[in-house]
Amino acid sequence: MSIGLRRAGGIVGVVGGVGLAAWLVFGVPHDWGGGMRLVRHGLALVSLGAINGGAWLIFSGRQDGASDAVAG
Repeated sequence: MSIGLRRAGGIVGVVGGVGLAAWLVFGVPHDWGGGMRLVRHGLALVSLGAINGGAWLIFSGRQDGASDAVAG
């Protein structure tokens, strides 16, 4: 997969996760009770996972001059 596609997918993941989190904080589900409260918490975990996965996709590429050896 090309680095451009990975970064574009990462940006979509981060923006989608932030959008879902904002909707959960400021949006409709404040009146959800009972079992739907668990769904709300599950969606919050999904939004955190989307942000984490998106950041991983954006910053996971190696730089050309990077090496695994520790200098010293």
